[in-house]
Amino acid sequence: MAQTLAEVRQEIDLLDQKMVRLLAERQKLVEAAGRLKPRQDAAAVAAPDRVAQIIRERRNQAAEVNLSPDLAEAVWRSMIEAFILLESKVNEQGES
Repeated sequence: MAQTLAEVRQEIDLLDQKMVRLLAERQKLVEAAGRLKPRQDAAAVAAPDRVAQIIRERRNQAAEVNLSPDLAEAVWRSMIEAFILLESKVNEQGES
């Protein structure tokens, strides 16, 4: 466990590096989903039922590991919003 501020920051940086790699993997999957959904179908891309399901599941998972469910929800909503924008572009234009 980190003892100094510098050590804490170093551990945070290492976690951030892992998170960036995971987000890159998620981006590839979101792009694939955008190509698989009916073209120019904004409702299919937005998928509000799926978003609600994801938020419920992540809140539950957060609580299980002693992470604030509100914090988890805020992070996931922000991330989902950004990925929906990307998926919309892929879906509308066929780009990745």
